Amino acid sequence: MITIGSNAKSIMRRLDRMPAAVQGGVVKGLKRGLLLAEDHVRRNSKVKWRRGGGGLSGRLTSYARMDGRLGADAAIGFRKTSGFPYELSQEFGAKAKPGKAMAIPVTPAARRAKSPRQHPQADKLFVHATMGKAFLMRATKRAVHLEYVLVKSIPPRLHFRDSVVKSLPMIGDQIERGWKEGWKNV
Repeated sequence: MITIGSNAKSIMRRLDRMPAAVQGGVVKGLKRGLLLAEDHVRRNSKVKWRRGGGGLSGRLTSYARMDGRLGADAAIGFRKTSGFPYELSQEFGAKAKPGKAMAIPVTPAARRAKSPRQHPQADKLFVHATMGKAFLMRATKRAVHLEYVLVKSIPPRLHFRDSVVKSLPMIGDQIERGWKEGWKNV
């Protein structure tokens, strides 16, 4: 659990006793702060961000809403997906089991398949190693196509938690701004 500081903490503690217009302003400020935090995560990571629902950028999400029991409910993170927990490997790094390798998909068909074994043309894949690197390739009559890159480890490079913690003062400022805007509407 991450906590915010400054005056925003006391505002959030008293949220349930405030008028509805002020509560709405605070939640709007919280939403703005979380959107700014999303942008901070995108700018400070060393990951190549891909647009669309399949990439990390499409799965990064946040929400803020009023909750009768808690006052406000808010979160920032990644939408759940099936298959390999890609976000965790980007945040904390990953290592293959001894004697094994991880296959990173390169083509759209490889990305759609959950693993090289479930690739539509899995029987035509072969390993090609050159200059200390290994690849899973597929040969056709006219060409050889790169399908997967085989790696032993992935270094941590998302830095999601650090980016969110660094953006907490910005989220607190947006909560305070929303509180002031809410009082103007009372």
